[in-house]
Amino acid sequence: MSLKKQSDVLVIGAGIAGLMCATRLRENGADVQLIDKGRNYGGRMSTRSFDGAIFDHGAQFFTVRESSFQHYVDQWAAAGVIDIWFETMPGRESHHPRWYAPNGMNSLPRHVAQPLAVDLSTTAIQITRTQQEWIVRCEKDSEYRAKHLVLTTPSPQTVALFESCNETLPSHIHESLQKVAYDKGLAILLKLSTPSPLPAPGCMQLQEHPSIAWIADNQIKGISPLPALTVHTTAAFATEMWEEPNENKIALVVDELTPLMPISIESAQAHRWGYTMPVNPMSEGAFTCPTLNVTLAGDALGGPKVEGSACSGLTAAEQIVALA
Repeated sequence: MSLKKQSDVLVIGAGIAGLMCATRLRENGADVQLIDKGRNYGGRMSTRSFDGAIFDHGAQFFTVRESSFQHYVDQWAAAGVIDIWFETMPGRESHHPRWYAPNGMNSLPRHVAQPLAVDLSTTAIQITRTQQEWIVRCEKDSEYRAKHLVLTTPSPQTVALFESCNETLPSHIHESLQKVAYDKGLAILLKLSTPSPLPAPGCMQLQEHPSIAWIADNQIKGISPLPALTVHTTAAFATEMWEEPNENKIALVVDELTPLMPISIESAQAHRWGYTMPVNPMSEGAFTCPTLNVTLAGDALGGPKVEGSACSGLTAAEQIVALA
């Protein structure tokens, strides 16, 4: 093996669930290693830039209801990493502040990851359990060993890893994982030549539109120096258009958008999300099997919201600490 690493806990997945799990375990004194197949931290907490414009093209904001998560949100706010975008969604009664990152949503997971040991662009291809530890073999001939394994990957990826494993999850958990389905997502990013007509706070949620679910103006939001719209389509539209060329996706979304608001487009990109919303997440929040020293967390258990995934990671960490 070209690379071998040993740790107390290995976390597969450096989205917000994995990052919060590792943060809490590190606070408790554990030696934690994270790996992620992506090139950046945060999963759907993603930010992209092109032609001078900046776009949040995954999660647009998050809310806070749980005190365990609020503890960390207060720290991030004090450090200036996050701020309140707006208090109440237009047309809604909910009064939970919508938090965002002024430097783009991806700046938050990058901040959380700073003190952690994370190897990006590292794809786990096989997991094996010995009497003492887990062995995770990855692409590029690398190997990771740990006493405890945490998986925060989407449920189909978790199920696939266990298909070739020498150990099996409890049958009810395996069956529940197999039942978790995910919507597909499509984000269309539009750099505009003139400001958009969206009023403050710079977002619009469409409840009944067949193609468009959400529109955000990244300039009004405060992350882009230039007019820049993020348009999230409906899951049905994303599924129907999944294999179409990007130019076709963009053209169809622009056709649907034009009757809603006059805009002048300079350039555009499209991004596909294979796993956006878990349609029927498990109810456990997190699950630990003490006999195997394995823990499952992430949106398959915590639900589709940023807070749900974060709290799933924190719950997973508490379950692991309780085993000591």
